[in-house]
Amino acid sequence: METLLRVEGLGKKFSRDLKASMKAGAKSILRSYFGSRQDVVALKSKEFWALRDVSCELRRGEVMAVLGHNGAGKSTLLKCIAGKLRIDTGSVHLNGTIGHMLEMSAGFEQALSGRENVRLRGRLLHLKGKAIEKYIQEVAEFADIGEFFDAPVQFYSSGMRARLGFAVSSVMTPDILILDEVLAVGDLSFRVKCYERINEISRNAGVLFVSHSLGQVARMCNRGIFLEKGRVVYDGTVQEAIRIYQDKLGQGNEKVDRFVLNPELVSMEFFVSGVKVSAGQKVGYGEPMVLKGDISKLPRGAQMRVLLRDAGSGLIMDWNSARNTIEWPRNPTHVCADLGPVELNPGAYSLSVQVMSPDGREHLCMSSVIPFRVTGELLYAIPVQKRANWSFTV
Repeated sequence: METLLRVEGLGKKFSRDLKASMKAGAKSILRSYFGSRQDVVALKSKEFWALRDVSCELRRGEVMAVLGHNGAGKSTLLKCIAGKLRIDTGSVHLNGTIGHMLEMSAGFEQALSGRENVRLRGRLLHLKGKAIEKYIQEVAEFADIGEFFDAPVQFYSSGMRARLGFAVSSVMTPDILILDEVLAVGDLSFRVKCYERINEISRNAGVLFVSHSLGQVARMCNRGIFLEKGRVVYDGTVQEAIRIYQDKLGQGNEKVDRFVLNPELVSMEFFVSGVKVSAGQKVGYGEPMVLKGDISKLPRGAQMRVLLRDAGSGLIMDWNSARNTIEWPRNPTHVCADLGPVELNPGAYSLSVQVMSPDGREHLCMSSVIPFRVTGELLYAIPVQKRANWSFTV
């Protein structure tokens, strides 16, 4: 496949001191004006490397995820590639046109309407006459923001900004499309349109995609790189990049105290294949899960809800006792909940128990969190991977 982007040894540094940062920026502008380039490797006082020795390639037909935790350098890398930031070391080689949406405002002039901003963008793309009118019409149809297309951008919601920004960046079908967390807002129907558009573009172009939604990444991308402290620590399959991301996220989450409310009212223990699970322990796909707990301090008939969360603390599944017909004994001391088999993608997860009053209106307590890891092969984007009983007839 044709290589559209080659990043070699890219480095970008910033200063924690505003005065020093402005002085360095002025020097950079002067060097650029006089056509000189000086790679400065040594750090000065209060400077730090946001990116260090980053190398990667993007080929036509690829949708490459750029993964990493906050502060890893993802947005800085994309801005360097897009030419929004001047790099300090290394080089960026582009082969073709580039489109990007790096910020929600997408470079719009706030006082101008959406239509006027799109017309200005078209002129910057050297479009004239019928070509620019066609471009405006296509953007208006894709963004689908109705009468707000002729209203000042400063009055747009974040969702409308995302719609317009994605439309102006993708309608022209660039060779390289850079997207930084642009699908985090907007309604479901628009996100589906974006997915379809990215799939269409990627057939004849390359896409760089940043998102903290692993579902989006697994669905859209066929390659992935993982950044940590400004360096590329992995470049390869998107499945392995997601696994590394989840593993790192799980390590951090296991050290964080989660929200609890009156945890002394309920004490729960998590068992897999009959073995008590400790924080961060690894369990295999398909193993039976059981939750046991001391409920002697709870009111008779309380509703109990077991919550399963992913590494990002997103709720992905629950087991609610209100769905069952349960006859509480007179003075119960312990409860056992059979949660069924572990049918989850590999990654970091956690269990906790929420207890409500018998009528389901009052929140009585939230137990401590039990973090654990699931091992195995990544099957798909959806975290819950159920097994069915398959049969055939002849």
